[in-house]
Amino acid sequence: MEFTYEGQTFTYSVTRKRMKNIIAHVRQDGTVWVSAPTHAPEAVIRAFMQEHAGILAARVHEAQSKPAYKPDFTDGSVILYLGEQAVLRWSSRPCKTTLENGVLTVYARDAQDAQISYRRWLIDECVALYRQINREVCTNYREAGYEVPLARIEIKEMKSRWGSCTSKTGRISMNFRLMQYPLGCIYGVFYHEYAHFMYQNHSPDFYRVLRGIYPDYDRYDRILNN
Repeated sequence: MEFTYEGQTFTYSVTRKRMKNIIAHVRQDGTVWVSAPTHAPEAVIRAFMQEHAGILAARVHEAQSKPAYKPDFTDGSVILYLGEQAVLRWSSRPCKTTLENGVLTVYARDAQDAQISYRRWLIDECVALYRQINREVCTNYREAGYEVPLARIEIKEMKSRWGSCTSKTGRISMNFRLMQYPLGCIYGVFYHEYAHFMYQNHSPDFYRVLRGIYPDYDRYDRILNN
């Protein structure tokens, strides 16, 4: 499907879901994706997109103008960890991957070795961090008087979502790519998904609970949206 703004045509993809409102977002690669209620007529979706065409077009241009972050894992290259830059350094001798004073040291003879070492280290860091935050967020909800389960965490590399919640099974899926973003963003996604244990939508009540328990939510959500 398409919408136009100032003579330029933009394409977008639509995903149907059980939800009340239409939501449009622009990915980091500049593609436009729309989530719409299952039975929303195409004419209503088109009208929504045309109404917000100016904002969406600006975000597409902004995304397309940003250089893509693609580390090449050469010695001295830059990687991102929790929103901060770190310099990647190769060690010619076998060693444990460590991050100290902004330098990530890995055992590597070439870029492929460096990438493998980096990824193994990052997976371990991710699992430990997500488990810690999961317990912390669950505890905070319970202490605030909300009945929520301790979620079972599933870590994935997702392209279109930062996280998702399956309230019936008590499972939350979290995006591995969040490890590149500030810690507050990871907390924001966890708090967001936990709120879905009470509201399986994005209603005003949902955001009232979310913003009440995590006042910084909007600040970090903007970072992820941009």
